[in-house]
Amino acid sequence: MEKIKIRAPAKLNLYLEVIGKRKDGYHNICSIVEKVNLFDQIEITPSESNLVEFHGPWKIPEVNTVSKTIKILSLLFPETRKNPVKITVRKNIPPGSGLGGASSDAAAVLKAYNSILKLGLSTQQLIKIGEKIGSDVPAFIYDVPCVIEGRGEIVHPLENLPSLFFDLFVPDVEISTKSVYENLTPAQLFDLTQARLRIKIFLSVWKDMRIDELEKLLFNRLEEVTLNLNKKIAEGKKIIEEVAGKRFVLTGSGGGIYAIGNKTKLDELPEVIRDWRHYKIESYRKTTQKEEQHGNY
Repeated sequence: MEKIKIRAPAKLNLYLEVIGKRKDGYHNICSIVEKVNLFDQIEITPSESNLVEFHGPWKIPEVNTVSKTIKILSLLFPETRKNPVKITVRKNIPPGSGLGGASSDAAAVLKAYNSILKLGLSTQQLIKIGEKIGSDVPAFIYDVPCVIEGRGEIVHPLENLPSLFFDLFVPDVEISTKSVYENLTPAQLFDLTQARLRIKIFLSVWKDMRIDELEKLLFNRLEEVTLNLNKKIAEGKKIIEEVAGKRFVLTGSGGGIYAIGNKTKLDELPEVIRDWRHYKIESYRKTTQKEEQHGNY
């Protein structure tokens, strides 16, 4: 096996609704996930034993989604044990930001193993394995926008949607997804039928690129909880919105915030915001296998 290089994209939740709590302790969601061109860079090279290294400004736990991916694959496919590798991840996606970097890393490694070792796994089989690694991993099996439901294991890929530009801000604060969901109240949970209806409207507006309407439809049910848990993010969001003159929305369950557009005026941000990472990003697209698609979005 020769050294290979792959990229793991970040994601934004353009619409995120929480439907209810499951018997397994997780929550059912209904969300539109868009991939963007902010990437972790991953190298996979032959090695005498499996080794995972992370490089970047953040400390990544020794037990992480990539090491978990290798462990699960070695249990499911004994042939992977005969091909140990060194995986080097150069982190650019901030952890705990709601951008899904850890899940994207896992999905990228999972797909790479499938290709390198010719495991012959279908997209749905990859999704099943991804579900064992983490709730957000299945969404990254596809390199196109998708609607996700359930815990995240039900994935409906979306084709032929126009690319969008985004302004993204990420504070130096890691948010615990678990704590956010634990602080949701029953009154904040939503109806699945209504959520699906709103998603259909959202996608129709997106296809027609009615940007003013689209900005108003951006929604994240977890935003209120997250802002209540962390006043620094709440205050920063308010300041950025005042300077930019437009609405920003939380990326997911983390502390990142974004707005649609690439011409936002952001020249006069006060010092309290200057330690936030600022990215000008856009949609990331790859062609998906149409025969693997399902769903009616």
